[in-house]
Amino acid sequence: MTWTEGVVTRRPRVEEVKVPGSGLPYWARQQAREHGDWNHVHLVGEGVGLADDADEEVVKNVAPRLVVREGEISRRISLRHLSLARVTLAPHPHRVYFVIPAHEGPRVLVWPSRRRTWLIAAVALAALAVLVAVSRLIGLA
Repeated sequence: MTWTEGVVTRRPRVEEVKVPGSGLPYWARQQAREHGDWNHVHLVGEGVGLADDADEEVVKNVAPRLVVREGEISRRISLRHLSLARVTLAPHPHRVYFVIPAHEGPRVLVWPSRRRTWLIAAVALAALAVLVAVSRLIGLA
């Protein structure tokens, strides 16, 4: 009697896919990461579709990576997907509301609008310019 034993091991290669920027402020992305009720999508093999509301850029970046390459048995892609709402209201033109679906219910984040952010930055820059001008005038006296 002859016993032959063999072990085949294969180390998977992990590739990160860079998706385009989301347009969300950093603070809103952090809140979504921590509190969002994410949908997990696992794609195996070719011809598997993404969620209906998946971003076109994400689909464009991810779909070609499902194609099995020479020497591979299969491919698997794991994604997290979160649909959220960006809301602006006419009575509050300088605020943007982000509604994030969370485990405990919708979470609403308030963020200054882009126009308000530029206005705040301009005021801060003007104040700094006045401060520099005053300090130079005092230095000349």
